[in-house]
Amino acid sequence: MLTQFAVGRLEEQLDRYDEWADRFEDLPLYFMTFHGQQSIRTVIDTMQHAVYVYDICHVVIDNLQFMMGHEQLSTDRIAAQDYIVGAFRKFATDNSCHVTLVIHPRKEDDDKELQTASIFGSAKASQEADNVLILQDRKLVTGPGKRYLQVSKNRFDGDVGVFPLEFNKSSLTFSIPPKSKARLKKVKDDNGLVTKKPSSGRKGAVPQNSETCLGQAHHSNQPNPSKPSR
Repeated sequence: MLTQFAVGRLEEQLDRYDEWADRFEDLPLYFMTFHGQQSIRTVIDTMQHAVYVYDICHVVIDNLQFMMGHEQLSTDRIAAQDYIVGAFRKFATDNSCHVTLVIHPRKEDDDKELQTASIFGSAKASQEADNVLILQDRKLVTGPGKRYLQVSKNRFDGDVGVFPLEFNKSSLTFSIPPKSKARLKKVKDDNGLVTKKPSSGRKGAVPQNSETCLGQAHHSNQPNPSKPSR
């Protein structure tokens, strides 16, 4: 994360490590000390404590399946997931706190793109979410694959589209390729209508209460009321 924050490899410029570490420490960033399977009640209690003590306004849960673990294998796993999604949605609404929930998709054929219906479980996750972002990774036989971020649901104003992504190895980050225009592409909705383009400078990021992301996120920023970042 320090490499991403500094947009460069600090091992190649150790004289600036302390400078970037001090700047990183000043970020209002906290981590939950949870690893692996956790009780949803424990996670929600910790999030509520973080909102109360540190005025946290954005929580990232990466990821839902990992947090659920295998305890639900003997019960209805879909029903358990729906309950957890509902609990996060209620937390977001009651606390005016944005929640980003990473959910791995179902297995799809390599030649098919992920869709909202690819979200593991029932349709509750996409129905409860204000935004649905899908990380697409199209593999090519002849060369490197193409990655892009698809906005498949936007409850704020309905604008949807895709952002091409390019991996920067030196900074370990994904960004829009320099030659690409930073704007949503026109796409047709189910009725065959063309959605309008957003105004200049917008990148589809809008303040919402809850969103669902498909795919593997490159980082996880999760609040912890007991452990400040370094």
